[in-house]
Amino acid sequence: MSTIDALNASFGQGDALHFITGPGGLVQAVLRAEGAEARVLLQGAQVIHYQPVGQAPVIWVSDGATYLTGKSVRGGVPVCWPWFGATADGRPAHGFARNLGWQVADAGIESGDVWLTLELQPGEATRTFWPHDFRLALEVRLGATLRMTLETEHRGDEPCTITQGLHTYLRVGDVSEAAIHGLAGTPFLDKTRDMIRDVQHEEALRLTGETDRVYLDTLAEVIIEDPVLRRRLHVRKDGSRSTVVWNPWEEKAGAFPDMRADEYRHMLCVETTNAGEDRVLLPPAGVHRLVSEIFVTPLG
Repeated sequence: MSTIDALNASFGQGDALHFITGPGGLVQAVLRAEGAEARVLLQGAQVIHYQPVGQAPVIWVSDGATYLTGKSVRGGVPVCWPWFGATADGRPAHGFARNLGWQVADAGIESGDVWLTLELQPGEATRTFWPHDFRLALEVRLGATLRMTLETEHRGDEPCTITQGLHTYLRVGDVSEAAIHGLAGTPFLDKTRDMIRDVQHEEALRLTGETDRVYLDTLAEVIIEDPVLRRRLHVRKDGSRSTVVWNPWEEKAGAFPDMRADEYRHMLCVETTNAGEDRVLLPPAGVHRLVSEIFVTPLG
């Protein structure tokens, strides 16, 4: 029995959930609920598609994205864990979870929602960078919304600290026309200005160039008004006191090998994180859940 056949036999839910082999030979889970479809790569537990019926895709993936074993896809929702951001000691940027194969742990249908749980546990590839014992799980639940829950269970004998993020790439009609609400008055660290601490004074943030901000001490829902696609994108969260807003703009986008320079116009990252000063201390047997929920409403 092939891997795909085995997954469908054990976890398939008819039309609501099945597994396929996608580009690069990477296995995808296809989820369908009434009114929406999503796709998840088993590599990295990376959501690469979310589209309500009658809408343009909500999740952005680069036209130049490459699907390679051991490498995160440019776009979607990479899982950044157990650290968020670049490192100076040779460890992979944004951690190792987004580059490894995950296992299917469970799946089902409940009250019209279809859900899939993927799991990552320690192995040789993780112990090279992270000595702690853990269980990491991502539940992707599709219904009226797309809800992603990243659960860290610390199984070691000593406390450990993590930073993490659901690095969500959203599709917008034109990023320079979009207005980002929910962060007014919030302090942030500006990575484009050597991590200087500042405060957003504007009621709505409108991007005019490269932006890379870690907003601090915020529990707020972020709403992106997209006049080009005539919709609002909502990002709600739990288990997070920081939010990252990122767009590389043209020059940096063009430097990525898996992204065209002009594609920056159609993407906006609003990331649910524990980043910057927002760190999670886990005692032995401690559990932390990071939740990001995305949905669409019309712009009248």
